[in-house]
Amino acid sequence: MVKASKSKSKARYESKAKPKSKSKSKSKSKSKSKSKSKSKSKSKSKSKSASKAKAKKKAVSSARASRAPSRPRSRVEARPEISTLTAAAPVAAADGPVATITGIAARSAIACFDWPERGVAPIGYIKGMAVVFARMLCKLRAGDDAAVEMAKKNTGNAGKDVLAHYKEVFRGLGMSNDVDGADTLRHLFVLMVGLGMRESSGKFCEGQDRHAPENQTAEKAEAGLFQTSFDARSASPLLPELFARFTANPAGLTNTFREGCPPCTARNLENFGTGPGRDFQKLSKDSPAFAAEFAAVTLRNKRSHYGPINRRAARVMPDCDAMLREVQDFVEASPDGVCPALM
Repeated sequence: MVKASKSKSKARYESKAKPKSKSKSKSKSKSKSKSKSKSKSKSKSKSKSASKAKAKKKAVSSARASRAPSRPRSRVEARPEISTLTAAAPVAAADGPVATITGIAARSAIACFDWPERGVAPIGYIKGMAVVFARMLCKLRAGDDAAVEMAKKNTGNAGKDVLAHYKEVFRGLGMSNDVDGADTLRHLFVLMVGLGMRESSGKFCEGQDRHAPENQTAEKAEAGLFQTSFDARSASPLLPELFARFTANPAGLTNTFREGCPPCTARNLENFGTGPGRDFQKLSKDSPAFAAEFAAVTLRNKRSHYGPINRRAARVMPDCDAMLREVQDFVEASPDGVCPALM
């Protein structure tokens, strides 16, 4: 093929340089057509032989497949795929109460909301807060003191109670907190979801705020989802009780909150000081459920502990209320079937 192209280019060059005789052009055109036909026949025969070989190979492989017994898939192939798509249908209750609750959270509008200056929350944060709320509904039903404290109606003390401080915000959204009970508890958790996004972007293991080095002590170091510090415990006698209870049995839902969360760094996990204050920092990061319960009681008794609350920068989102309302309906429809799995 290389020689043919060289002869062609030479012929073109010579045709420009001097006129050709008719006999020469005829003989060249004949030789060209012969070479073309030869190359065509060669390519045809090649393609035919290739297709025959291919067909033969296919027949052999299919014959082998029919004779050989089917092999089990390797472990890698057998591993189930993890889908990032949210199912349109509700998660079946047969999968278990926690699976149902996390399914409600995963397909909710708040799960994909782009929080101003924070972005979309880690999906584990939305799921985790939904499960903690469901657990608190069960505790409220059982008469748990901390749950009762969280669910009490607006006290009217705007200096201490977050529901009084946010009264106009809740009123504007048609979310009344004038009665003790599950609805008031739900509204508190709606606000807490917004607070957690302001304080930690939903990162359960968030450590001390390095912009405030003066707080790097056992008493004042902020820790966890809501950046609560140990000195908040004076707000209510229920807070030291919660600390003692979770220290004995963390039950923190860490695996739920971990989903989609950025890695916990050594800087996040560093704790300051010694003694119970240091232990509080560690527990707040190891047990996000503890961090949520402790913050909920603090918000009802010392809302000034949280800067975003004081500035009303923590957002109350109706989409979050809709998600938690669905969780509430699920729990209240069958509390005896749901609560034992959550407690």
